[in-house]
Amino acid sequence: MCREQLPVWQKFYIQHHAENFEILSISMDTQGGEVARRFTEAAGVTFPAAVDRAQGLWELYSFPVVPNGFFVDEQGIVRYAKIGGFDVRNPDDAAAIERLLARPSRPRVTPAGSEHTRTVEEALRRAREAAKREPENLDLRMSLAERAIDAKQDAEGLRVFQSVLEKNPQSTRALVGLATAYLDLGQKDKALAALRQASRLDPGNWIIHKQIWAIEHPEQFYPAINGPWQDKQLEQEKAKK
Repeated sequence: MCREQLPVWQKFYIQHHAENFEILSISMDTQGGEVARRFTEAAGVTFPAAVDRAQGLWELYSFPVVPNGFFVDEQGIVRYAKIGGFDVRNPDDAAAIERLLARPSRPRVTPAGSEHTRTVEEALRRAREAAKREPENLDLRMSLAERAIDAKQDAEGLRVFQSVLEKNPQSTRALVGLATAYLDLGQKDKALAALRQASRLDPGNWIIHKQIWAIEHPEQFYPAINGPWQDKQLEQEKAKK
């Protein structure tokens, strides 16, 4: 969901939370949680909010734009998905979620052996162990790099992302992850170079474009998005292709 929707989603959440309903808002922002937190706090959000800094979600669910919406049932099955333009202020989108909520709930089944990490340090430890068991598994390496950056071990994250790119120079996820490490280390020019390389590899991915714009022109994104400016940027980018 976009930041402008947060107050409306909060109202929707209050109305439906008692119906075995939870919201997880995920911001896709290479600049990290502090950037996203100011908007959730300003909106008075009480539902969970997370940040996908390396933006692996677009790779997992194959979407090049935001905002998107996914409804997952008690069994972990995606029952509804809308890519691009998902907005609770749209009556059709709100009605789709309300229809799913009206269905009878089913007992949640937790797979045997599934465990949740409680701290970023524990997540990092597990990621290190998994990557050590399968050193050639690039997905595990990227997960390790992401957990290292979450734990503020940016030098480790940087090194692991670079090792992934040595094996697969075409990995946009690793390039975006590399950019997050550079941003944390205060190396904005290197972060932009990594993002531009990712954009060249995946030119139709407007999420990457927007990360570049937000770093180059923060005044157009914070504290509020300048929609007309962004539309103009989109037109200029498309004209180049």
